[in-house]
Amino acid sequence: MTYAACMAAANRQPSQAETVVKAAECMRLPDAPPSGSTLPPGTPPPPALGHGVEAEAEPEVRSVYTSLAPGQCRVLRTHEETGGTTSRCPGTAGHALLVHDDDARMSVDVVTPDGKTHPLNYWGVITGAFSSLGPRAEWRLRGEQPIALIVRVNASENPENPERTTSYLAVAKVTPTGICVTDRIAPVPNANEAAQRAADASASRPCRGEGR
Repeated sequence: MTYAACMAAANRQPSQAETVVKAAECMRLPDAPPSGSTLPPGTPPPPALGHGVEAEAEPEVRSVYTSLAPGQCRVLRTHEETGGTTSRCPGTAGHALLVHDDDARMSVDVVTPDGKTHPLNYWGVITGAFSSLGPRAEWRLRGEQPIALIVRVNASENPENPERTTSYLAVAKVTPTGICVTDRIAPVPNANEAAQRAADASASRPCRGEGR
């Protein structure tokens, strides 16, 4: 007999005392709810996990790429004195990027869906040398929510050979409480994978340069 059928039989007993006795017997059945359950009498308990019901898995982290190429971005303003520009480039999930090009150095701001702007200040936390950006940005998403941003920053750090550049990957966390650069990945083997690992763990990382 199942727990539900047993409880139905208990409810048909001629007296309250007999109902109580019968209900106690039902609680010893294999499919009876655990002690303290709030299930109403006669309701079978839900199947245990591992017997047809799986725990909801956390969404996997994936990459989405957006363009930083000039042809895909819109120039918002040009600075008359320096000739520098600020351009708005597409993002993902309601975010956008502002690309700053000034004094032969480049950086990015993240614009969130609520219109707030978060400067990443590459020229302060990645390199102070002349720099340029890679052609695209990599967003790390958990489900549909961005959790981090990866952008390549090419730095001319050798004054004697300015054509030779060092290629860094700038990793920034994108969280409801803060958006900032957390890691600078040097040009090492498997740098892209290292940047992704850093991005996926960035939420708990401090902003680069804090405490200095």
